[in-house]
Amino acid sequence: MLDSANAPRPPGGEPASDTETGGIAAALLTVSRAVNRAKFHDALCKQAGVDLDRSGSAVLYSLFSQGGDVRLTELAERLGTDSPAVTRKAQQLERAGLLCRTADPEDARAVRLSLTQAGQDAIERLLIARQEWLSAVLEGWPDSDRSEFARLLQQFAQTVSARGGADDGE
Repeated sequence: MLDSANAPRPPGGEPASDTETGGIAAALLTVSRAVNRAKFHDALCKQAGVDLDRSGSAVLYSLFSQGGDVRLTELAERLGTDSPAVTRKAQQLERAGLLCRTADPEDARAVRLSLTQAGQDAIERLLIARQEWLSAVLEGWPDSDRSEFARLLQQFAQTVSARGGADDGE
C-alpha cells in the first residue's frame, strides 16, 4: 500500500488520500453500473426512437466518431472484440439498413464498413437522448460546478486513456 509520501501526485497537486481514492473508485463503480445496465440503454433507445442493442450501438458509435469507412478488422480492434463477432453484428446492422459493407479496393479479402444515412440518423438520435439524460441529471447544478466537473472528468478520461486499461499490462 502507498503511504501519502509515495502516493502519485496529480499535475500541480497534492497526492490523493486513500479516502479520496476510495470515494472516487466507489463513485465510478456506481456510475458505471448505472449506465451499463441494459434497462438504461433500452430507455435511451426508446427515447431516441431507435431499435439497437448495446453492441449495435457500439458499432454505430465507433463508425460515427471515426468518420468515413473502416475495415472490419480495424473496427473489431477498436471495439476490443474478434472479427467474427463484428461480422455477425455488421450483417445484422446491414439488414436493418444502418450500415453498408463494401469490398476493400486495396484488398479484395477485406470488408469496409460505413454508416448509411439511416445509421447516421439513428446514432445521432441516440447521442441526443444521452445528452438530454445527462442534462437532466445535472439539472440544478450551478454552472461553475458543471464546468469544473466537465474539466476534471475530461482530464481524468485523458489520463486513463493515456495510461491504458487495467488489463493492458502497464
